[in-house]
Amino acid sequence: METRLALVSGALLLCALRPACAVPVLDEAARKAIDRVVQESIAKHDTPSCVVVIGSRDQVLFAKAYGHFTYNVDSPLVTLDTPYDMASCSKAVGTATATALLLQDGKLRLDDPVSKYLPWWDRDDKREITVRNLITHTSGLAAYTSSANAEKLRTEDETHADALIKYIASMPLKYETNKGRLYACLNFLTLARVNEEAAGVSQETLLRKRVFRPLGMLNTGYYLSISKKQLCPPTSRALDSQGNVHDPLANYYRDGYHCPGNAGLFASGNDLARFCQMILADGKWEGKQVLAPETVEMLFTNQILNQPKQSWGLGWGLSRNRRAPRSIKLTSKTATISHSGYTGTSVEIDRFTGTFIVILTNRVYPDDSTNVNALKSGVRAAVYGADPAYEQPTEETKL
Repeated sequence: METRLALVSGALLLCALRPACAVPVLDEAARKAIDRVVQESIAKHDTPSCVVVIGSRDQVLFAKAYGHFTYNVDSPLVTLDTPYDMASCSKAVGTATATALLLQDGKLRLDDPVSKYLPWWDRDDKREITVRNLITHTSGLAAYTSSANAEKLRTEDETHADALIKYIASMPLKYETNKGRLYACLNFLTLARVNEEAAGVSQETLLRKRVFRPLGMLNTGYYLSISKKQLCPPTSRALDSQGNVHDPLANYYRDGYHCPGNAGLFASGNDLARFCQMILADGKWEGKQVLAPETVEMLFTNQILNQPKQSWGLGWGLSRNRRAPRSIKLTSKTATISHSGYTGTSVEIDRFTGTFIVILTNRVYPDDSTNVNALKSGVRAAVYGADPAYEQPTEETKL
């Protein structure tokens, strides 16, 4: 017992000196706790299925798939390679990563005006909006709109994608640019189009070449083949819901080339584990530098300027884990970046402990009437409880 206490105390002391050093020990009790909370959620019909992957930069600590495509036990079982509709997690894993690559390449700058890339945005109330405003949700744009509004104004020769981006540019602002923050799908629909204009290729082409293929993310993409679509759990009773994005605006925007930046990415648990490990390794994967270390640093750094009470990383929610020792201050080395999605997905990357949690569900099946809040909080509680970095330090370890 004394030896174990000494080891734990030593680990805590090291954590105080060097972030991202502790790895949770997911013992049998922690694993059973995760099993129980997920299985209870499925039994209550909160979601037909769930995938949970937990790991560090060097290893996967827990990976398990639960349930079936639907509540019919004769429907296919999900696996760790099942592609899920990521919903708003697409903003972080997809669109923000594409922006990060273009910033790294010098093809974009955070303070470039959107109108530099999209001529429709050369308007009196939109000229001040920058790439930074879009990626931090400080543009002043409304949170959402109906595709019917864009469709009414669409001309015969316009694609849905062009009509929607033009309509967003015409909408009145909800608040003055840089004078507030409102989480908005319209920011990332626009940002993805900026990415594509700057890159000269579709966002999917850019990400496949620079991220998905190098990481071996074989079940990740926006426009899936027919065979890949059949591997996706449905998100509604509609016959075509497999592999087709659930979000109405993203669905309207798709034209076979342009990628909707607010949603529309499909990814599996195994693929997302590789992505998270690359981020925790400062952008490196199997000896290849996918993202530069300074680019990864931007993800964990507050990118909102001149609003001291607001914080948002490069496309990710930015926070200090509440269970971290109080002595640990929020910096880019101790921050947690996270994002959730409407379909019941979430990705959390904790730089302080060097760990990640991926949770995937299709909770919106069949009629979008449930939530998986208890499932997510239960999984996180099991992980935090197993990680010595989240225990409050003793007086000795503070010295």
